[in-house]
Amino acid sequence: MRDVRDGLGALRGTFGDVARHRDDPVWQHTLRTSLSRLPPALVHTVPWLLRARSGGDASFIKVVEDNAKKLGGGLALEMDEQQLTWRELSERTSRVAHVLTALGVKRGQVVALIGKNSPDYLATLLGVSRVGATASLINYHLEGQPLAHALSASQARVVLSEEEFLDAAKAASSEVRVLSFRGGELEERMQRVPGRAFPRVQVGSDTDFVYIFTSGTTGLPKPCRVTHARAVLAGAGFGPLLFEMSAGDKLYSVLPLYHSSALMIGAGSCFVTRTPLALREQFSASAFWSDVKRYRATSILYIGELCRYLLNQPPSDAERDNPVRVAVGNGLRADVWEPFAERFDIPNIREFYSATEAPGVIFNLTGKVGSVGHVPMRRLGSLKLARFDVDADELVRGADGFCQECGPNEAGELLIKLVENPKSALREFRGYTDGKATQKKILHNVFKAGDRYFRSGDLMRFDEHDYFYFVDRIGDTYRWKGENVSTAEVAEVVSRAPGVLGATVVGVSVPGLEGRCGLAALEVEGALDAAAFWKTAQELPSYAQPRFLRVLGQLATTGTFKIQKTDLRRDGVDPETVPGPLYLRQEDGYVPLTQKLWQDAKRGIVRL
Repeated sequence: MRDVRDGLGALRGTFGDVARHRDDPVWQHTLRTSLSRLPPALVHTVPWLLRARSGGDASFIKVVEDNAKKLGGGLALEMDEQQLTWRELSERTSRVAHVLTALGVKRGQVVALIGKNSPDYLATLLGVSRVGATASLINYHLEGQPLAHALSASQARVVLSEEEFLDAAKAASSEVRVLSFRGGELEERMQRVPGRAFPRVQVGSDTDFVYIFTSGTTGLPKPCRVTHARAVLAGAGFGPLLFEMSAGDKLYSVLPLYHSSALMIGAGSCFVTRTPLALREQFSASAFWSDVKRYRATSILYIGELCRYLLNQPPSDAERDNPVRVAVGNGLRADVWEPFAERFDIPNIREFYSATEAPGVIFNLTGKVGSVGHVPMRRLGSLKLARFDVDADELVRGADGFCQECGPNEAGELLIKLVENPKSALREFRGYTDGKATQKKILHNVFKAGDRYFRSGDLMRFDEHDYFYFVDRIGDTYRWKGENVSTAEVAEVVSRAPGVLGATVVGVSVPGLEGRCGLAALEVEGALDAAAFWKTAQELPSYAQPRFLRVLGQLATTGTFKIQKTDLRRDGVDPETVPGPLYLRQEDGYVPLTQKLWQDAKRGIVRL
């Protein structure tokens, strides 16, 4: 009876919302925009939903093979002087597959891939798929113990690494065969393989396509399992509906291909719609618009920090009269959104919210500034905001033991309902290679007995029109320079620095900057040896190295001996109000944080 009452209540609330807003211009605009996407969805997206049903033959490598047959000489990928047609891309994946098979790689096994963006990277990745194996995509910034952990967690049979990262890969994976690619041993072997095409090993669309590492909320990065179906459906959704790709379009992407945005949304949209993709090894603010013009790119993929970097560049001739008609991405702050669109004359900005493993997505199709998107029929949908106690770092449950839904403009954790037999891979939570880590992301008995929800780890709010807005990350993970940083991982490394007795890490806000940057609070023996600490911090990727250090007499703990972090976040790092000593990370070490340095950091004069 409770289910019926809840359903009727939600239905009445939904009809009430419609009646109340039917004359509202914002609601009308939202409705018209949503309805305008129905025809392309029915024509271009729904067929992929049907094709990618569990067990079907749907994968990027199959899409590329089909493109090679139907549009063989058409441009598929380019970067600088290198161009690959669909036929050349398919042939290259075949040669990669021959080499991997000769090395003993079989269906269901894992091959780790370490490299920067390039057509070769994508061809190699697809070659792994061609033999029925899973590609584990490793962040090329990793070294030492974090890299060893990533490779170990992948259980990779072979590691393919660019020459630049080869020594680090070999040092971190002594028991696994390591080959260089992109002008290395892999290509040498490719020249000696048979001329015949390697027959694609068919795998079900519900099998693992790639592992993409995510920090989650605690601990070291975890390999998130992404199925072939999920990847294909991401491309089939974003390509026609957000990018609105058609003949004559081209996407320019500088985001790293080891992330889901660049691979599944960027490359995936291009694969499914047969749109050329232009790449750059890594982002360059000064070269961005010159690249856009020379590639004649009509669409770009962004994260919010990228947009801020571009805005901070001095005006140039390259940015004028650029051909970009649409930008798709996430994390674009409201105060950056309009200046970015106006300065670079971009008519359509399509923000979205999702996570690699999340069983749901939110789109902003209307261009409402600052919003990650609209959730139609919110009361009846699977996305809920639950009240969250930030100080206690836990969801609020009532006297009945159940979580409480937020009202408009009230921040809460985004929870996504899990169903027993999802009709689409986009509604499936595949989890991680670690079963315990998977279970930690699932809540039971949330709003009623027996229900299950995926924990996003994100605080959000929605307005009276059911537009959702990102508020912050929860707990021990913060986002900096487009990367989710695990405070537990950083604390584990910096605690090994000479003289450090204890360490905790939090993300703190810096006015004018996107996301949060790392503050390491340290309990030390005597005075901090900044030079020794800097040497230890180098074991972390650059983006994860704490930007600020705060030396404390003793780390405050709770009654259960958990380190208290709330006050550290609240205090921030302003040297005028926070008792020191405080230090700031520079390019070659940590230096005392003065008031002048702090003001320069806020103005962007000092780079963080």
